Amino acid sequence: MNSRLMNDTFRLLQEEWSRDAGIVPDVPCRDMNRMADVLGPHQLEPERQTVLLALYALLYMAQERHRDCSYSDPDLTKRILDGDYLYSFFLQLAVKYRETDLASYLSPILKRQQIALAEGRRIDKELTTYFEMFLCDEFKHKQAGKAM
Repeated sequence: MNSRLMNDTFRLLQEEWSRDAGIVPDVPCRDMNRMADVLGPHQLEPERQTVLLALYALLYMAQERHRDCSYSDPDLTKRILDGDYLYSFFLQLAVKYRETDLASYLSPILKRQQIALAEGRRIDKELTTYFEMFLCDEFKHKQAGKAM
């Protein structure tokens, strides 16, 4: 586990987080570590690793808020609003830190996943898989650009 990366990520989220939202950040360490493991081999700048891990954390929390929602849940409205807030916060940070390519890449995937969750279906792949695919595609494009 990269404790510096984790600390930097939580610091970034705390600096940007709206206290008025009433949402407590909660991402299990194992999931954060799994995403950190995805970032490791890509030789990214430390600041970018922090941003990508923060974006992952926001998406993870948003999905968890939207997971297993039912009409009989007394907290249904709060869960939906919290999840929507976290998705919008993801977009806000993606724009601020110039990760709009990631946001564009993930947008149709996230929409399909939101629909699946709303219908009570399981999500086909973990978020880490899509981050890995994005980073691999990004690397290929950079290599192709260098070759030209």
